[in-house]
Amino acid sequence: MPDPPDILIRSLTSADVAKVRELHDLVLPLKYPTSFFVQLLLQSDRVCLAAYGSANPTSPIAFISASLRQPVRSQGFHDGDQRLRETKDSPHIEILTLGVLPAYQHRGLARLLIRRVYERLQEPSHKPRDQSDGTLLQANVATSNIPALTFYERMGMRIASDVIHNLYRSCRYGSRDGYLVAGVVYF
Repeated sequence: MPDPPDILIRSLTSADVAKVRELHDLVLPLKYPTSFFVQLLLQSDRVCLAAYGSANPTSPIAFISASLRQPVRSQGFHDGDQRLRETKDSPHIEILTLGVLPAYQHRGLARLLIRRVYERLQEPSHKPRDQSDGTLLQANVATSNIPALTFYERMGMRIASDVIHNLYRSCRYGSRDGYLVAGVVYF
């Protein structure tokens, strides 16, 4: 799937950190420390992408950060979903942060960013596996973030944990409690 002609998606660079951090602060209720963004630049198992409108390629309109995680055997997914049980011993992608400016929401940009993360994490340095059975994605979502829960449900993910109390200790507004959402997604 090619990127829309009016959108540019690229990897985070040190020059982008300040503006992407501003966007994080604008669209997410959590304030992330500078060290979070430095880790995104340095750790080879992490990817951070930013999307820019072609009319203003220096101001990000969306972002995603994700990590390639090793098997989740010990993480105790609810056993209600056979696909989760079948893939939980495989590497999976954990979405760390995902945000889109309101003016650009409901255009498929978040889904496109997830797809681009998947593609980046399938590059040879990350030792891809056969994806015919789908890819296990997981993310943490505040219990009060109904739009995000709905989005992930449409992606094929579901709540895979009980409420995780005080997950977002530094949350500026909304619930500090969260869920683990997970699901097998096909690209």
